[in-house]
Amino acid sequence: MPGPLTPRLRALASFLPAFEAEGFEFGRWAGGEEIRPRSFTMPYYSFSPVAEEFLRRGVAGWVTPRFDWPAWAATDEFQRLSRDPGALAAATPDDLARLLTVLVRSERFGDGQLAAAIESGLLARILRRADALARELGG
Repeated sequence: MPGPLTPRLRALASFLPAFEAEGFEFGRWAGGEEIRPRSFTMPYYSFSPVAEEFLRRGVAGWVTPRFDWPAWAATDEFQRLSRDPGALAAATPDDLARLLTVLVRSERFGDGQLAAAIESGLLARILRRADALARELGG
């Protein structure tokens, strides 16, 4: 994993207050408008400015290249970490990197994957774990 761990954990965790704020919107569906009879624009997920910044700065250094993320996403480990808050509360930095890689990469193949991770609380749990790890490391 590139770069010093504690600053990357802090950068990731810095988005937690925004993600947990009342009325926070990660983005919204757009498109799908009828441009002529029976002809529509393609729907897409439009990220909010905070979500765009999260994707630029927050996940920097966390998305792992050369990692078979589709295979890992089919494992029991992924299911456990993504669905069991207790398991995620004990996740390692490498676990966070794998989870974020799956989420970010899967968004490229299906709009709204990150929105689903927001709605389920998974992204907030990842950020909470990053914050806890940063504190444990003295950051």
